[in-house]
Amino acid sequence: MVRIKPIPKRLLIHIIEYEEFIRDGSFGEEFAPKETISFVLVQPKSELKRDSNGEEVQTRGIIFLDSVNTPKFRRLREKSKIRFKEIEFRVVACDALYALDPIIPHHYEVSVV
Repeated sequence: MVRIKPIPKRLLIHIIEYEEFIRDGSFGEEFAPKETISFVLVQPKSELKRDSNGEEVQTRGIIFLDSVNTPKFRRLREKSKIRFKEIEFRVVACDALYALDPIIPHHYEVSVV
């Protein structure tokens, strides 16, 4: 059987802070408490992408989360906040990429603005 290897831990060199978007409340946006996610890779990348409203946005980076080597591996919710090196980003898309397992993604690629 062919086995697709995870993203090597030695390449997942970054740590991010994540505040999951809960909802738009009467007093503004509401977020879950901040949590730290380690063993991710943050890559600057500029590209046009459509957000949840169908509008084009210019992304500033992609964050990779590996199913094996990222301890808090899960889909990151759109509109959530991410802080990396004192810069705040917002999640505009979280794409699951599959290898051979049709249920569990190999990794997520999170587009941020």
